[in-house]
Amino acid sequence: MNLIINGITDSSFSAFESKLEQVTHTDSKYFKLRDMTINYCQGCWDCWVKTPGKCLLKDDYEQILSVIPSADLVTVITPIIAGYESSLVKTFSDRMIPIAHPYIQMYKGEQHHKQRYEKNPDYKLIILEDEWTTEADIILMKELYERMMLNFKAELVEVVTIKKGADFSHVINGI
Repeated sequence: MNLIINGITDSSFSAFESKLEQVTHTDSKYFKLRDMTINYCQGCWDCWVKTPGKCLLKDDYEQILSVIPSADLVTVITPIIAGYESSLVKTFSDRMIPIAHPYIQMYKGEQHHKQRYEKNPDYKLIILEDEWTTEADIILMKELYERMMLNFKAELVEVVTIKKGADFSHVINGI
């Protein structure tokens, strides 16, 4: 199952978004973050201590967290805003803390969190570029997701960039 996280913040990529919603497959779960109520992580660590694997915040993120363990792939779609992922995707990422244990183990010569689930899903990152996006922005996002996947013991299987106004049909067909 493919978990699709749409972190587009406005209508600047409306054609892409419209086509994406038309082709979402039945074996996919699609979440449009801007239409959801997802609160910021409070840093309380209750998801590790009081309610292992579950966030105490009761909001729409529970829907996403409940399907992460059964997903094979998480496709994250984000515009680059001020050199970084959208605030919607940043909040989504911050709230992923419950999928790891608080315990640390050595992994590939580094200290990382122990996995809560037998296998975490791999990730695909779709970066939406505007006229201000630089190559450094794209490299930063790729490196950020590679490090996040190292901590989740998963793979970043693909990074795709789409320029505003460019043909995106090849990307839509690959979702």
